[in-house]
Amino acid sequence: MLLAKPPLKSNAYENRRTLSKAIREYRTMYLFLLPALACVAVFAYVPMTGIIMAFQDYSIIKGISGSDFVGIKHFIKFFTDPAFYAALKNTVGISLLSLLFGFPIPIMFAIMIFSMRDSLFKRITQTISYLPHFVSWVVVASIVYKILDPNTGVVNVISKAMGGEAVNFMRDPAYFWGLLIGSSIWKELGWNSILYLAALSAVPPEQYESAVVDGAGGFQKLIFITLPGIAPTIGLMLIFTIGSLFNVNFDAVYNLRNPLLSATANTIDYYVYQEGVLNDKISFATAIGLAQSAVALALVTGSNALSRKIRGYGAF
Repeated sequence: MLLAKPPLKSNAYENRRTLSKAIREYRTMYLFLLPALACVAVFAYVPMTGIIMAFQDYSIIKGISGSDFVGIKHFIKFFTDPAFYAALKNTVGISLLSLLFGFPIPIMFAIMIFSMRDSLFKRITQTISYLPHFVSWVVVASIVYKILDPNTGVVNVISKAMGGEAVNFMRDPAYFWGLLIGSSIWKELGWNSILYLAALSAVPPEQYESAVVDGAGGFQKLIFITLPGIAPTIGLMLIFTIGSLFNVNFDAVYNLRNPLLSATANTIDYYVYQEGVLNDKISFATAIGLAQSAVALALVTGSNALSRKIRGYGAF
């Protein structure tokens, strides 16, 4: 007589068993994660309870529980405010230009560094490229103002020595986008290249050796080995970058702008700061921030879904 086969265990049961086994096996490592998880919970999730203020006429005296609900009043208000659309235009314009110029440069820099022979010069170059990331935007903005000073700045001194005229870059709104993007690229170039360098290190060296045997040149190795090898990392970073199209680094804008540059320097984040902090419109600023976060979530989800459809994988 044939024995009956035991019932197959469900995939859900197997997944739970694998997860519990992994937790038991790596319990010490998970314990090290607890402080980080606590920080994320305290500083990222607990403050989300304040989202309710976007639907209230919030009063510090009354608090969240005592403030009156007004529905979507603040959302309608900022959608009909011309200043919001000016900030939106500046934000999207800066973000798109940053995506066009700022996104590929760290990739090219990482490939250049990876292609160099291991030497003292390579290590010094990497170290110097990382340093600006740790410099405060207050310092960076001060350096930019000094370099571009119309009287004593090195740029205008050289320009006048060559027969040109001094240009007051920090008083002309037309130059702000370029200055902001250029400063951001310089500051974060080395730091943003770290992930790509790590991805390049994971590409099997045997592939390059085989390519050399087959007579492939440097450009062919770049196109058929290097870029496909780091394509998942590039895709991941591109998804996150697209998700931040409606965000511009507030520290950079706040320290580089001045009232004369407001026409091109007032971004959504600065608009939120201006309305929420300077004008004490807390509920109004919360509504803008909530809408901004919702759009960012939609962009990340949409770009991730598109990546899965085209490439077969996404960020999550």
